Amino acid sequence: MYFTSPGRGFILLYALAYAGLFVSFIPFVSVLLPLKVTAVADAEHRVALLSAAALGGAAVASVANLIFGTLSDRTYRRRGTRRPWILAGLALLILAYALFHWSEDGASMLAAVGLLQIAINMMFAPVGAIMADEVPDAQKGLVAGLIGAAHPFSSLVAVGVTLHALGSEGMRYALLCAVIAVLVLPLLLFISERRDPLPEPPAELRVRRRADFARIWIARVLVQIAGNGLSTYGLFYFLAVLGQKIPDKHHAEAASEGVAAIFAGVTIVALLLTIAAGRLSDLTMRRKPFLAIAALVMAAGLAIMAVAPNWAVAALGFGAAISGMSVFLALQSALAMQLLPSPQHRGRDLGILNLTNTLPAMVAPLLALALSPDKAGYAAWLLILALGVLAGGAAAMTIRTQN
Repeated sequence: MYFTSPGRGFILLYALAYAGLFVSFIPFVSVLLPLKVTAVADAEHRVALLSAAALGGAAVASVANLIFGTLSDRTYRRRGTRRPWILAGLALLILAYALFHWSEDGASMLAAVGLLQIAINMMFAPVGAIMADEVPDAQKGLVAGLIGAAHPFSSLVAVGVTLHALGSEGMRYALLCAVIAVLVLPLLLFISERRDPLPEPPAELRVRRRADFARIWIARVLVQIAGNGLSTYGLFYFLAVLGQKIPDKHHAEAASEGVAAIFAGVTIVALLLTIAAGRLSDLTMRRKPFLAIAALVMAAGLAIMAVAPNWAVAALGFGAAISGMSVFLALQSALAMQLLPSPQHRGRDLGILNLTNTLPAMVAPLLALALSPDKAGYAAWLLILALGVLAGGAAAMTIRTQN
């Protein structure tokens, strides 16, 4: 049995696969990578090693997504499918996670991080293009809301990664790979892709879309810098609020369980808000008002985190920031899909858009390198991120060809 767009079966399988892609990297950057850093480096060098992993991984991801997006365009034009690249990426991902688990020093860990980024983007590039190929504009908000919920959902999986009740570290890694495969494989097995690509829009419209595509690109970069910082340095931030250090791997794992519980606590709210906002934007066919509100909520959450005196207030700010980010990125994705200039090069153009995910992954670590390890250092950092989010929201409001 095959599901075709825009049916409910297709949307469900697509949303599950997209959730699987987020599961492939959110637990990694928010929990597994910081824990591995604490295991292979001493306290003095941990921030530097974590930043090197984030910077190097982002650089690899930027190139990989463009390459595999372009290759999936070619496969789609010739064979009417992008799925072979997704399957190859899934196989490579499992191998990369095994190598990451077995790494015992900084060099082997960084090599595994690079391979992981190649595998993740081998899947992400064609999966993103499938949405542009298959989902009508009138349903893009709903689908974007569902896939936007993938971020908070993957934070729940990150909670599971920290639970020692699941077994050894190796068993937890194996279970993570199994979850990813279960979520992604149904898309490969049970969907039927469109084999008649849409015609090119008029030249004048393509020019205007390119200009607006550039505007939404800038908006997403600014918001993603903050989002990446929250994902990568969230554990260290909450420890700084408590005034605690991370003396060794065992203390880090114990603390990570508490932080993961906070992540889980905000997940349901962020998920519901994202789906509701996506559906409402479809009904009104207006994305920009929702983007403006989401940017304001995220910036307010970051500001609250900057001045939080304890975990409770910090968690409140974190919840607002994650909820705003989830809504903004979901509806930004829907709007960006409507602004793609050419149906023939969707994978390539989405690879360019993906730079808004990877370039911020380079900026956030560079900002973090200037941090002092106490709460005051994180406060200044968070306020800078909040200003960037406000600027991103303003950039989104300048788009002209869509509301």
